[in-house]
Amino acid sequence: MRAAPVLLASVVVFAVMEGAVFHTGVYPWILNPDASTGYLETILRIEHERPKTGPQILGIGDSRMLLLPRLSNQHTAETGYTFGTIATAGASPRCWYYMLRDADPTARLYKAIVIAVESYDDAERWGDENDSDSDLSYLIARLRLSDLPEYSRSYHSPKQQWKAAEGMLLKGLVYKRDFEDLLLHPISRVRYVELNRRGAFGWNYEYNGPPDTLTDFHVDWTAKTLTAPPGAAEGLVNILKFRLLSPLPPETGNHSRYLKYWLGKIFEHYRGSPTRLIFLRLPRGGFVRPDQPPHNPHSSVRELAAQPNVTLIDEHFFDSLEKPELFRDDLHLNGPGMVPFSLMITQEVTRILGPAR
Repeated sequence: MRAAPVLLASVVVFAVMEGAVFHTGVYPWILNPDASTGYLETILRIEHERPKTGPQILGIGDSRMLLLPRLSNQHTAETGYTFGTIATAGASPRCWYYMLRDADPTARLYKAIVIAVESYDDAERWGDENDSDSDLSYLIARLRLSDLPEYSRSYHSPKQQWKAAEGMLLKGLVYKRDFEDLLLHPISRVRYVELNRRGAFGWNYEYNGPPDTLTDFHVDWTAKTLTAPPGAAEGLVNILKFRLLSPLPPETGNHSRYLKYWLGKIFEHYRGSPTRLIFLRLPRGGFVRPDQPPHNPHSSVRELAAQPNVTLIDEHFFDSLEKPELFRDDLHLNGPGMVPFSLMITQEVTRILGPAR
């Protein structure tokens, strides 16, 4: 007979702990900044705390959105605009929506949001991005219980839907590995979190990017071969071969539907606000394969461009950066490439918006 009260008491204690620690702002404060959840929380915290005077421009995207606000803001006296970024390595368009909802809850903080996308044609990808396993880890601290129906159903796989719902109800399951590490190393964790809180803004703002290039790599499109320089990292060679020489994914429309849903959610967040959404197509790489995906006149961004306060930067605007000497791997600009990329964004966004006022 005593088992039932003990079990009930255990459930109550667990529920109280879950609610008080993981469903409030308590635990995100102590997250490991190097893990996915803590990293995204750091990016959002930096943007929340960044001083904002005058008209603001915010960039968002994944690790390829290598806007350097430090360079953009050297021209604030001329442009009138101050730039920031919450671009996050590994963050998907689904993540972008929830990140923007948190960074700009009133949808009126920024003059423009600059959104970096891989393709204006919704080029297909391998795998189903709807079932991305990492999104929940990135977003768990930002997701509310009211998000549960829509967020969990945004996954296609029933297994992933259940995992998302379970994680949102019992956030401790998502935080489990981080929490275990905290219990093992509480003092070093607190010290590292405090160091990160003091230094993260400066580290990010002063980032210059690596100098590595693809200059000594060569691609023969006819023979479908890649020649790498002596000593090239095997992982880099393999990913370049896959990205440049493997067949493209078959066009199914799945990625386009995904983008229409989540970029559409971003548009709905800003519908009726004075904020302009500006899309840019990222430079495609140091080597651009000749068999590009077909033109899609009904892609997500092209349909959004028909809406008020939505602008597409010319999709070939960054073609001049598509050189081996400006890329460090298959996707990412190097330090020398990030400089013109940032300045081109600054100039074009200023041209689109006109004089700050």
